[in-house]
This record gives sequence, structure tokens and C-alpha cells, in this order.
Amino acid sequence: MKTLFSGVVIGSLMLCSTQVLSQNSEIGMEVGVNNYMGDLVRGYDLGNHALGAQFFWRKHLNDAFSIRLSAGVGKLKGQDDQAFDVFSANRSASFESSFQNVDFHFEYHFLDYRNEKLQQYWTPYLLFGFGLYNMDGEDNFGNSYDTGISFRLPVGVGIKYRLDRRWTLGVSTSVIKTFSDDLDNVSLSNQAIKNYRGGNPNNDDVMFYTSISLSYTFYRIVCPTSPFR
Repeated sequence: MKTLFSGVVIGSLMLCSTQVLSQNSEIGMEVGVNNYMGDLVRGYDLGNHALGAQFFWRKHLNDAFSIRLSAGVGKLKGQDDQAFDVFSANRSASFESSFQNVDFHFEYHFLDYRNEKLQQYWTPYLLFGFGLYNMDGEDNFGNSYDTGISFRLPVGVGIKYRLDRRWTLGVSTSVIKTFSDDLDNVSLSNQAIKNYRGGNPNNDDVMFYTSISLSYTFYRIVCPTSPFR
């Protein structure tokens, strides 16, 4: 399963490389931190940050909309908030995992930051889309696990700043809904087990991703043609 997903990631990067020379296209890289909310952690915990990175290709459809294809890797971790309730204190579970992902985003820009005549160099924007991920990890009880390939839905906000005609700096944060309760390897257990390891199978786990990016825009050079041809 992991080999299959790695092939999808590599194929996505190859697709990016064949498209970057078209006008108004960008390639870039972003680095950031991932976070998690689920059976072990009920809210956003700054102590659970783990590194992640993505390569991406972006195509501007018009002044407002862009599409983006990205492929990346990252890590995720979490541990029981023992102060939350007695069940968490008795369970005392934790996990560390790594994942690969491929995402397709739509981006909506509120300002026309790419129009050099307007001298508008920045814009806030919205992002939303869908993707696939595969995660494997290990919990503190020594159990290894693999989620298989699953869907995810990222939704977020960000700011882009055009440094010059070709380079753009971006900052974004997104909430990523997963359709799995297996990120922490807790809900795989039977809730009747006396060691309190069982989780809530009715609530899917959530991922967060906050990043900074740098992208390069390609422009097609239009060569003049002879009017006598």
C-alpha cells in the first residue's frame, strides 16, 4: 500500500514538472508544522507540533482563482491529556507517525496582487480542496499501524506577498478533515478493555497544517513574428 502511494506522489511531481513552463504557472516549496486533534488531544496543542514539507505546482486561471497540485511528507504526534478526565489519565497513550500526501486545492484571492499596474503586492486568500494521504506510525505500547490510503479535505486561509514579478512569499494555515479515526491508533482497540485504551469511533481525527512558502512564476516569452508571412 505504501509503495502504491509513493508511486502516486512521484507521478504527481512528474506532472508538475511537465506543466511548469506554461504561462502564469508557478512551482514552489513550503515548510511548516502539522498538528492533530482526536481521542488523545481534544484541542489545538502547541506542544504537538511536528515538521512537514510540500512541493507544489500552481496555475492561475484568472485574477481571482488558482488551482494547486501538491505532494508532501510530514510527521504527526500526540499524547493523552491526562488532566482531561480519569480515562485519559489511566490510558496514558501517545503516538508518533509519518505520512505522505497528495492534495488538489482551489485558491480564491480577494485582491488582484499580480497586476503590476495596480501596485497591489499582497492579498488574503482562501483555500479548499481534497487529497489523499497514507500514514504509518507506532504508539507507546509498541504497536505499529498503517492507515492505508484515505481521503482528506483541507480548508484554510492565507496571505500572499509578491516580492517581485517572479517570486511570491506565502503564509497559510488550514484545517484538514480526515475520514478516519485511526491517526492515533486508539480507536482500533476494544472500548471494553480494562486498560482504558478505547477511543470514540464516532469522531474522526483532524489534522492542522501551518506553513510558509516560496514560489517562482514562469512567464512565456512571446517572440515577434514577421507580418509578411
